Amino acid sequence: MNTRLQVEHPITEEITGVDLVEQQLLIAAGYPLDFKQADIKIHGHSVEYRVYAEDPARKFLPSIGFLKKYKEPTAHENIRIDTGVQEGSEISMYYDPMISKLITWGKDRKTAMDLIAKAMDEYVIRGVIHNLGFGQSIVRNKAFAEANYSTAFIPTYYPNGYKADPLTKLEHTHLGIASHYLRNLHKDEVRLINQDEPKHDNVLYMVLKEGENDHDFKVERQPDNSYVVTDLLSGIASNIKADNFDFEYGALLRFDADGERHLI
Repeated sequence: MNTRLQVEHPITEEITGVDLVEQQLLIAAGYPLDFKQADIKIHGHSVEYRVYAEDPARKFLPSIGFLKKYKEPTAHENIRIDTGVQEGSEISMYYDPMISKLITWGKDRKTAMDLIAKAMDEYVIRGVIHNLGFGQSIVRNKAFAEANYSTAFIPTYYPNGYKADPLTKLEHTHLGIASHYLRNLHKDEVRLINQDEPKHDNVLYMVLKEGENDHDFKVERQPDNSYVVTDLLSGIASNIKADNFDFEYGALLRFDADGERHLI
């Protein structure tokens, strides 16, 4: 394995005086430090995750191929991305299959972790298998969130390997809304080409593959733009109003629901 657990470290304020490179050279030459431990001030928290072309479900076997689609999260002052690839790049068997390093900063550990979870969702990687789902599973792990982990983290919490986390009821609902919207978006595009009158389907039946089982849902849009998503196995229905849809890069769907912006 080349990597796995997220590496965390505090951010320190810049030490005035000698620049960092010169300081390192002086230390290597045997000169004493001109500052003390008390001079080092912790400033927030940082989390790093290494995005690899590998299959966590197959003992992190490297995945080779071309990046048919590649989009990184939007970098800003609290998100840093180090990479040497772009869309169309080849992940070769001859080199380390790292795609990028994703680093976030926050005022505390939770803020940095929440930000890296959102940033992981914004990646679009097609053409190779990657470890982003595994990274999201780590971030959601309660023990990891409480900083209760060691080098035995993977065998402890993934003794049979990583098989993806089960979806929650809310995720089922959001996927139903996304499916309904994208289905009608596609039909609108076809009608536009054929110069037909637009007509939306209010009812959609959706099937999710979960492990070896099919999970069936009925999705119905209401006149007030709310969506009723019914689990046909349990009969339980959820009603959520969703609007302000934004479909980006043929892979990311954002919409507002329950006062929050969501990304599928």
